[in-house]
Amino acid sequence: MAGEAHPRALGTWTAAGGVRVHARLLRPAGRSAGPVVMVHGLGVSAGSLGPLAEELARDHVVLVCDLPGFGRTDSDAIWSTGAAADVLEEVLALRGMGRVTLVGHSWGCHVATVLAARHPGRVRALVLLSPAFDGRGGAAGQVVRLAVDSPMERPSLVAGGARDYLRAGLPRVLATLREASALPLDELVVAVRAPVLVVRGSRDPLTTGRWARRIAVRARRARIVVIPRAAHGLGHDAPRAAAGAIRAFLAGEGHRPRMAAPGGRRPAGDGA
Repeated sequence: MAGEAHPRALGTWTAAGGVRVHARLLRPAGRSAGPVVMVHGLGVSAGSLGPLAEELARDHVVLVCDLPGFGRTDSDAIWSTGAAADVLEEVLALRGMGRVTLVGHSWGCHVATVLAARHPGRVRALVLLSPAFDGRGGAAGQVVRLAVDSPMERPSLVAGGARDYLRAGLPRVLATLREASALPLDELVVAVRAPVLVVRGSRDPLTTGRWARRIAVRARRARIVVIPRAAHGLGHDAPRAAAGAIRAFLAGEGHRPRMAAPGGRRPAGDGA
């Protein structure tokens, strides 16, 4: 709300998986509604989710890690999606986080989904923001759609992303891109027991309505929310709307969400 002070992020370090994992930790002024762990997209860092993290931290403890090789978590090795998920789980265990809501963005959706499938007792709910890599055109197609999306994003996200990409290095970004393009998220989500929320922006060229519905259909319990006029970078592009969708989803977690339906029928909230 206007005039409210945003929670300030505290930089933390956790030794896990042979590296020192950097994270941003935000705490609400009052009682927490439960911890939220956020996972950034390919090539970028925890900073890319900063505005959304601040919104959620009004009533949640929020942890946003720099995955190995990205942001301030230095690593000479190039980590697979599965290995990144394992080190994130180790960080959560070492920090005593308990059951969390996992929020992944873009490639972070893959990392979060693998973690949720491997450690079902860890995850209260899984939120997939702008899940990408729908198989159209492989890695090259992903790059083209990202280029189409860039002019629609806030300059602060584009500038921060450019710095993050330079820091990560082209070999790491390309290797992760190739691997992620070959990982079928709609198949990974089948093994997730937690309820799933898929959030996409109506202008997002990387996350189409068809792809969102395909993921939701394969999940055991799923809901889709479309944010009007938003593009791919929901953490910067529409943080209040995204936070509102996540809060509403968590508030209704005790009620079985309406399932996404094949054959052209749209789940509640999917207006695309």
